[in-house]
Amino acid sequence: MKKLIFMIAIMGMLSASYAQNLSPNDVPPVVSKAFVKSHAKITTIEWTKAGENYKANYVVDSLGRSVTYNVKGKVIETETQISVAALPTPVIKYINENYKDGYVKKSSKITNAKGKTMYSVKIKDLDLMFDVNGKLMPANS
Repeated sequence: MKKLIFMIAIMGMLSASYAQNLSPNDVPPVVSKAFVKSHAKITTIEWTKAGENYKANYVVDSLGRSVTYNVKGKVIETETQISVAALPTPVIKYINENYKDGYVKKSSKITNAKGKTMYSVKIKDLDLMFDVNGKLMPANS
């Protein structure tokens, strides 16, 4: 029961910022097939649409994960929820220095299709992005 509640909470957090939840029938077949090809063992998926892209939200080993596809079924990025302790040391240092009273609501590792890794940290009502070296990235990067 606790695991089910945790999974529901994770899925809610993953999809809270996306405007449109989709039924599996609303996802183009090429996108669904791309997901199944690389995630054959995943059976519980929540699909959302962000702009023209499709995002599959799912849970593995109690961690929220997602993969975003374009309309042609090509991966744009993957996201994996991580613990605060798994963030690069410079990110933890930045948070400790600049948000002493802030509670990290969510931290994730994001990798784009070109292999570029970034870290996302939700603290208070802010979404902060850091590069692989832990440097804060501008809001629109």
